[in-house]
Amino acid sequence: MFTLRNATQFSHHKGWLFFTFATCALASSLSLSFGNPKPLAIISGLDIVGEGSVVLLTLGWIVAVLASRPPGKVTSLLIMGLVFFLFSMTLDLLDEFLRYPDSAAWLSMIESIPAAIGMIIMTAALYLWHLEQRAINLQLRRREWDYRDHQEIDPITQLYRGDYWQSRVTALQASGHNGYVAIIDINEFSYFNHRYGQAEGDRYLHEVAQLVVMNLRQQDLACRYAGDRFALLLPNVNEVEAQDIVKEVRASIGHVAFRYKEDTAAIYTSARAVVAPLSQEYSLTATLQNLLLQLEDVDRGEGDDGSNKGSVLGTKPGTKPGTKPGSRNAA
Repeated sequence: MFTLRNATQFSHHKGWLFFTFATCALASSLSLSFGNPKPLAIISGLDIVGEGSVVLLTLGWIVAVLASRPPGKVTSLLIMGLVFFLFSMTLDLLDEFLRYPDSAAWLSMIESIPAAIGMIIMTAALYLWHLEQRAINLQLRRREWDYRDHQEIDPITQLYRGDYWQSRVTALQASGHNGYVAIIDINEFSYFNHRYGQAEGDRYLHEVAQLVVMNLRQQDLACRYAGDRFALLLPNVNEVEAQDIVKEVRASIGHVAFRYKEDTAAIYTSARAVVAPLSQEYSLTATLQNLLLQLEDVDRGEGDDGSNKGSVLGTKPGTKPGTKPGSRNAA
C-alpha cells in the first residue's frame, strides 16, 4: 500500500521540513511587519507570476530532495542552500505587494545576500554529491554499464531488465569488441514458487541476483532476463574463460542454503546455463533465439551433461527444490 511514509524519506527529515516552513514564515513576517501595501495600479502581474514561479519551483526542489535522499552531509547542504535561496526569493516576491519605508530600506538591500550564500552552499553540496556519485558508481559495477535508466531496473532483483542488457550487448557488438553472452535459468523454479509462495520466490531471486553479481568481474554485466532467468555479458574473454565463469556462477547457486521463513532446514536449488560468443556475423536476436532453443534442449534432457566445453552447461537436475543435491530424497 502506497503511503508517504514508506515511499519517501520524509519521516527522516522532519527537522528540515520545519526549518523550511519556518524560513518562509520568517521572510513573510519581516515583510508584513515593515512593509505597507502597494496600490493595485502599480502592482505588476507579470513580475508576480515570474517571481512566484521561482518560489514554487524552489519549494518543489526542496520537497524532491527530502523525498528522495536519505539523511547525510550532501542532503543537509543541498537543503540549507535551497532554503537560503528560498528566503531571498520569498522576500523578492513580497516586494511586489509591499512598499518599505526608509527606516526599513535595509530589508530590500539584504534580500539578495541569502541567495548568494545559498548558491555557495549548493556549489559545495554538488561537489560532495559528485564524490558520492563516484562511490555509488563503484557499487553499481556489474549491475550497470555506461548508461543509466532507472525505469529499466527490476524491483525484485534490483538488476536491470532484459531490454537494458540487449541494448548494452548491441552497443558492444557495434564497437567491434569480442565477448560472450550467457543465459542462466533456475531449475524447477515454478515448483519452488508453488511450494513456498511467490513472496519467498521473489526473495530467493533477490538473493541469487546478489550472488550472481558477486561472482562476476568488475567489467561484466548481469541482468534479469525474464522470470527466473539471468543474462550475463562477459566482454573480452575467450570460450574457456566464459565457460569457467558461468560454471562458477552455477556452482554458487547450487550451494545457496535458502531458508523458508523460520524453518532451519536449508532449501537447495540448481541452475542450467547456455553460453554463446558475440559475433559480427549474427545479430543479437539470432544469438538469443539459439540460446533459448539450447535451454529448451537442456530442459528436455537433450543437452550436454556439463562434462565438456560445449556451449550448454548443465542438465535438468533430478533434485527438487527443498532437498539437498545428492541426498536420497532427490527425485
